[in-house]
Amino acid sequence: MTVLHSLEERVRPLALLVMLILIGSATYFEFFYYGPPTLYSVGLWIIVVPMLLASTVRGLRSHPLYQSLLYSGFIAIGALQYLGGEWFLLAGVFVLGGIIGLAVELRDWMTVSNE
Repeated sequence: MTVLHSLEERVRPLALLVMLILIGSATYFEFFYYGPPTLYSVGLWIIVVPMLLASTVRGLRSHPLYQSLLYSGFIAIGALQYLGGEWFLLAGVFVLGGIIGLAVELRDWMTVSNE
């Protein structure tokens, strides 16, 4: 079974279509309607779009690295929002949530390795 065939079986088509419409319309407004994007908004897009598309694949959440990468993405999103000069409170919530999530993942990893 090839990787492409395996991915075909795991992608939820309706969820992917809805997500592509959402991402496409948000990209239009962010990059074309509101004017030229900043470097921080491009970086944010590079992090957020794969996270959104990953939500359309069945079984991805059971991967051992999924939670750690998700929480790291939250920290990166918060940092880029803060550096971009917008949504300071929301940026803090993203960073704090990512740090707490990574701490919980580390604690769980340490308890499993000690057993």
